[in-house]
Amino acid sequence: MHRCKCGDKAWPFTHELLEKHNLISIGWSDFSNPEQQALLTKDWDSFEKVFSDEGWGQPRNRYNLWRFLNKMKKGDVVVVPLSGSFNVYRIADDIVYNNQDKFVQDLWIDWNGDKATLDSKGYPAYADGRQIDMGFYRKVEPLAVGIPRGDYASQALYSRMKIQQTNCDINDLWKDVDDAVKRFAENKPINLRSTFIEEAAKTLLDQIRTLLKDDSLEKLVAWYMEQLGAETTIPAKNSTTHEEGDADVIATFDRLNGFTIFIQVKKHTEHTNEWAVTQITNYKKTIEKQRQLPSSQLWVISTCEDFSEKAKNDAEASDVRLIAGLEFAQMLVENGVYSLPL
Repeated sequence: MHRCKCGDKAWPFTHELLEKHNLISIGWSDFSNPEQQALLTKDWDSFEKVFSDEGWGQPRNRYNLWRFLNKMKKGDVVVVPLSGSFNVYRIADDIVYNNQDKFVQDLWIDWNGDKATLDSKGYPAYADGRQIDMGFYRKVEPLAVGIPRGDYASQALYSRMKIQQTNCDINDLWKDVDDAVKRFAENKPINLRSTFIEEAAKTLLDQIRTLLKDDSLEKLVAWYMEQLGAETTIPAKNSTTHEEGDADVIATFDRLNGFTIFIQVKKHTEHTNEWAVTQITNYKKTIEKQRQLPSSQLWVISTCEDFSEKAKNDAEASDVRLIAGLEFAQMLVENGVYSLPL
């Protein structure tokens, strides 16, 4: 975690460097020249000697500079706390820029459009001579920007971001950071109800796969549809041929003018292929030849991890809804499991 927490008059610049140019920054402008940087990045003893030679002694905040110069490596993920939100970046390379790098000087423009230049003493400064305490810079690549703390940070990450020191190692919270980025990308803020459903569904799916036989799974699907207000039928297994297709559960909603869902049920673990789609689409065609159907939908419910690409393509072409194992388990949990018949 790193705050772009430079010294005097720096924030209007460091903010712009971060938001517009993907550069994180730190102060210590006293040491920002190539000769000193070479010593600061050589080893710990050389680093300490620079502080002693410049009369700084051994301040505790020197560790912030050590981490920025030496511990952050290409590919590392950096959390940057902001007011009410936070950004997440990846370190782009192993280059640390200093105040004498022309690349950085060209970007010294604050949020009012005022530019800084390198003064005669080697410090960034306004035209009127006011010095700006910025010293070192690193390129980063944004992974997620503007994440609201209250909606996406776990309690542990939220608490850690209250720390006001410039930077610190938060490797122990990498999963929390990763989860925040993923949730933000999916627009799924932390929510007790949704989190409970997700975790409970994982456990429920494991038990369904372990405990239920094929016919019991069909009864479970029928029970779920009944909870939604349907009248259900489980056709006999020999009632149709392969060419005529197959439906394992038929759910009819009388209150919806006989709207019917024909469901193919599969007890699979890994993938379910396109045969399930073929079975249910052929079944509907067979029924339509026998009688006029009210409005209907075709579903395939499987305890699988996912459907094959061919199954997905066929389902899209035939307007079949595919429901994999975890989604079905979430549907059961959301509906309430206390009256499960099995």
